[in-house]
Amino acid sequence: MHIRIVTLLAVLTLAAPALAEHPSTVAARETLRLYLDGRYADFVAAGTDELQAKFPAAQAEMVAKQLEAQFGQYQYEQSVEHFVVEGMDLNRFALRYDKAVLRLQLTLDSQGKLAGFFITGVEAADPAPLPPYADPRKYTETPITVQTGLFELPGTLTLPVDAGKCPAVVLVHGSGPHDQDETVLGNKPFRDLAVGLATHGVAALRYEKRTHKYGSRMKAEEITLEAETIDDALSAAALLRGRPEINPQRVFVAGHSMGGTAGPFIAQRDDKLAGLIILAGTPRSLLDLIVEQMEYIANLDREPTAEDKSHIDEVKQSVAAIRAGTATDADVPLPGAPLKYWQQMENLPTLATARQLELPILIVQFGRDYQVTRKCFDAWRAGLKDRGNVTFKVYDDLNHLMIKGAGPSSPQEYGTAGNVDETLVRDLAAWMKKL
Repeated sequence: MHIRIVTLLAVLTLAAPALAEHPSTVAARETLRLYLDGRYADFVAAGTDELQAKFPAAQAEMVAKQLEAQFGQYQYEQSVEHFVVEGMDLNRFALRYDKAVLRLQLTLDSQGKLAGFFITGVEAADPAPLPPYADPRKYTETPITVQTGLFELPGTLTLPVDAGKCPAVVLVHGSGPHDQDETVLGNKPFRDLAVGLATHGVAALRYEKRTHKYGSRMKAEEITLEAETIDDALSAAALLRGRPEINPQRVFVAGHSMGGTAGPFIAQRDDKLAGLIILAGTPRSLLDLIVEQMEYIANLDREPTAEDKSHIDEVKQSVAAIRAGTATDADVPLPGAPLKYWQQMENLPTLATARQLELPILIVQFGRDYQVTRKCFDAWRAGLKDRGNVTFKVYDDLNHLMIKGAGPSSPQEYGTAGNVDETLVRDLAAWMKKL
């Protein structure tokens, strides 16, 4: 899954405040300066009791060092926006680093205390260009809106030129608040898939994830797999079937990472789908994957430090508490979601649901993927071995973002912009076109 703990460490100061700024923005900037200057104890002390319990100074420092390693040094504040939601002041900063622009939200309560500290996006200073296999003469791109109830999600429909009623696929994001391109630093996997597939005659719909556009307005208890992923994917598939350019009998869903894990539940609720593609999804517990990812990174190029081991042990204790039913939101130091969400992820009947499906399924694993590993792929294969219309495929030299490389993959690798592998794009198009 796209679980990336990112934050910031620098000794430079923030930009001077603009004239007539909201007092909350001025206060938020002062609090953020504590963090950027490495004054982690003071930064945490500026928070509410709940934030202090969830985000101690040692963890703040650890995450800060990870961000510096991944994105380089902080340079300057690029912009800031202020919003008020349910009596809370939300201040969204765009911070420029050597390699990226980090979008960071500081939420202050009515007393001016820090109540939330969230990374809402990361954008590369130099995104990857269009892949060389994309031929703009063979496709067009049209803005489109995916709507589920009151939620309107901007997106793009990439259509083959003169293809008649063509097959089409909905691209479903991994975990985290993704834009429509599923941007990770300079990499834009969904953009690459969309233009590559359309070049080969398959339309693709990609859209902004609900938690990206509306995350600041959604209450913690509202964040479920249905609200985050499933409901909007169903709306997108229905939208495609209503388009005159699309063959309504040949609409597919391709879920990447968490989107792949959600795939069986999407297909369970939409019996009109022509097929399901699972790209680095897992039938295993997300809690197990979090621990495995942390251990992998800690052992990647050095011996784990005492701090590494302590944090991993803390997460293991939280996982055990969730499974024992004794955990509370206050003592679950897992990234990005409340306890209710992690409980749902632990108990997902992913494999059992996939076994009940009758539509064709393509399950794809990437050999250099440390986030969703071969253990996940083997679990799919073992659980679905009796299904005659399931295809299993491994691409040994691709990482989690579907980009070719060599050697052990790492978080730092994502900082180098690249394109989704051409062979994978061709194979996906061929699988959908033959059904």
